This record gives sequence, structure tokens and C-alpha cells, in this order.
Amino acid sequence: MTNWTATLFQPGNRTLIALLCLGQLLLIGLPLLWTIEYALVATGATLLLGAMLFSVQRTLLILLFLNIVLPSQVLARLILPGGLRFEEALFIVALVFAFIDLIYRRNLRWSPSPADTPVLIFLAATAFSTLVGLLHDNSTSLILRNVRFPFYYAVFFLATNFIDRRAALRLFLPALLLAGLAVSFEYILEFVGAIDLSTGDRFVRVARLHGIILPTALLLAINLLVHLPDLPRRHRLLLSLALLPMGLAFVLTVGRAMWGAFAVGLVATIWLRYGIQTANKRNLWRAALLVGALLLALMATVLLFQRLTGSAISAHALERSKSYVNFDSDLHVMGRLASYAIALEAIARHPVLGNGQGTSLEVPLFDEESMSYQMWSAWDLDSLYLTLWLKMGLIGLAAFAWMALRILRLAYRLFRSGRDGPQRALAAGIVAALLSMATLGLADGALINGRFTLVFGLLFGLVAILAQEASNGGKQ
Repeated sequence: MTNWTATLFQPGNRTLIALLCLGQLLLIGLPLLWTIEYALVATGATLLLGAMLFSVQRTLLILLFLNIVLPSQVLARLILPGGLRFEEALFIVALVFAFIDLIYRRNLRWSPSPADTPVLIFLAATAFSTLVGLLHDNSTSLILRNVRFPFYYAVFFLATNFIDRRAALRLFLPALLLAGLAVSFEYILEFVGAIDLSTGDRFVRVARLHGIILPTALLLAINLLVHLPDLPRRHRLLLSLALLPMGLAFVLTVGRAMWGAFAVGLVATIWLRYGIQTANKRNLWRAALLVGALLLALMATVLLFQRLTGSAISAHALERSKSYVNFDSDLHVMGRLASYAIALEAIARHPVLGNGQGTSLEVPLFDEESMSYQMWSAWDLDSLYLTLWLKMGLIGLAAFAWMALRILRLAYRLFRSGRDGPQRALAAGIVAALLSMATLGLADGALINGRFTLVFGLLFGLVAILAQEASNGGKQ
């Protein structure tokens, strides 16, 4: 280093500070010559890059939060040249930082985890299904559109190697809960902005893709309250207050499948708290009181909000809930069942290897404007299991089941054997959330389709981190 550069980079050098300030002004000011949108993008990108720089853990934390919070409309405007999505760009940045870290700090040492093999097998099955899609002459662009989402589970290996136990509990869990809270406020504000408060006659169902986080965040928050009896009173109050907007937003989705899946997760939570103990009347009363208190608090919040806005939430929720019994009278449900039948016909042609990535089907969807069924070309189904079976065959279905069951088993074992309170609470929450998402998979494919595969890949990684640390006797 020459004398002038050594002088320039000395701490407190006014010249360096002035140059940095000038650079910041240019980054903010130059885009303003075009539009304010360019300025916001440039400033946001600079702040993100500064926060992530050379830290895989911080990059994954930002990826988790933004991938949940940003609506699809915003992410659609952030697609980079070449069709690279915003979340994929952050994923690639994390990979680059990981590569640098492995070379310069770890001497290419890779840390194994208890779930590496099933995750690798699932990724291999995904690659094989891509080959099958090419052999079936499926559209190459559609193959690339399909296969990117299951490959997001590769984030699991970044999590297990670059996130430590303390960060998993103190950073990633709070970030996920805060993201769920942010989404709930987005839902509530959208609902209030869409209805006519002067009459209260209108009801607008708020159903966005990132609402899939609501049942998971609710179950994690509930498990923290249930399994951390010594939680400080301030934290318990904050968690309890956070449940109210999240529960309200969850009701505003009027998502019948999500409601049923959440009920399964809630039952799992109660069982983890009381079912593994000796059954007695006291435990049964505690379980009943807990469930009753949660439902009453949620119902009171919804009724109060309904009264303040004059909306008819309860009436619409009751109307949609009737399809649990009279599903044959619901045109949307019947259209979905018809699409399942069409998918089963396609599956029957290639049950073992599947039809490959890029497979599309002509399925009926009910159109509200024409009040009739219209045939649409769909590349995914509202079912996790049928989507896996259709595209990846029994091989892919078995590989995914192995991966999910391994994570579920690790989380349950961690809950039973863990000594640390927050660790056991997180494990219980993930057990409940996985059982809930497995149930939701009957009518939703979020675990394999869409950007939320990144979220679940990171959650799987957090379970593997804590399980590995527990098996090492608490040593980092």
C-alpha cells in the first residue's frame, strides 16, 4: 500500500469522510433526476447491500423477512434482467458470501447436519424430474418456471452452515414473528381500504400469497406462550397483543383450508403441552381453558373490529364454512375437485416417474363475471401431494415425505430432550406448524410452489442447527 492510500484510509480522515458523503449524495440525488421510484430503489439497494455485506447470516435474515413481508405486486416490479426474481437475487448474494467465507475462513470445511441426506435426495429427485420434463418435450420456459421453487430448499445448507444457535433463537424466530405481524397489518389495512365504511355493506376477502405465514406465525407465538411459563411478563404481554392482529388478519382471509390446518396445529400444541404427561383432570382442564381462552380472544377481536367497521365478517365466514358440510353446493370447490380428477388421470399415465417439470393441465375454474366455468391452462395445483405426484412421480413424493418427516422427527426429539426453554418452545412450534402445513397441503401447494419454499427451507435448517447442537451436548 502506497503512502497516500495508507494516509487516506486512516480512521478519522476527513477526506475519506467527505468522499463517502459525496458518494451517498450521488446515490440518492442522481436517481431523483429521473423518478422518485429510482431513488427509492437505489437507496434501498444500497442500505440492503451495506447490511448484508460479507455476512451470510445477515443476508439470510433479510431474505427471510423481505420474502415474507413484500406483497407479490411489489416483488413483480423488482424482477431483475433475465427474469431473476428479487428473492433469488438475495439467495445468490448469500451463495457468493458463503463461497468467499468457505475459501478464506473455513478452508472449504462443510458442516454436516442430521437432515443433509434427505434434503439432498429431494434436490436430486427435483433435478431428475427436470430431465423427465425435457424427455416429455415440456416447454423449456415452463420447466424453468416450475423447477426453481423446489430448488429453493437448497437454502437449507446455507442455514445449517452459516447460522448459529443463538442467532436462530434471538434473530430468526423474532424476525419471523415480526414478519407475520407486518403481514397481518397489511391485510387489515387492505380490508379497511376496500370496504365502504359509510354503509358497511361490502365485504372484501383479503387473500394474498404471503398470508400463508399467518397460521405458522400464530402457532409459533402460541407455542412460545404455552411452553415458556417463565417468560418475562413484558414479553408475554407483547406476544399476547401480537396474537390479536395476526388472528384478525387470519380470519379476514376466510381461508377454509387454512382454518382447518390451524386447528390441527392447535391440537398438536395442546398435545405437546399436556398429552405427553400423565393424563389427569387437571391437565384436561388446562387444555380446555387454553383453547377456550384463545378462541374467545380471537372471537372478541373479530366482533369488535366488525362493530367498528360495520362489515359483515361473521356472516361471510359462516357462509364459506358451510362448504365443510355442503361442499357440492360450492362452485369453486367443485371446480377444484374436477381439476384433481384431471390431474389423477395424468398421474395414472406416469405414476412412478411423473410427467416431469413443466407439465401443464387444462382445468376448469369458476369465473365470477360470466358465472360459468372456464378452462384454464395451469402449471400447478392447489394440492401439495398431487403436484408432487404429477410432476415428480412417486419418487419425488417419497423424497419430499422423507425430508419433511426427518425434520418433524428432529423437532419432536428436540422438544422431548431439550433443556433450554426457548429451544423447546421453538421445536414445539415447528412441530405444530409442520403438521398444520401438512394438512394444508391437501388444498394448497405452498410447500413446493412459490417463494415460500425459501421460508420453509430456512425453518428446516433452523431445526437441524438446534438438533445438531443438542446432539453435541450443547457445544457450539
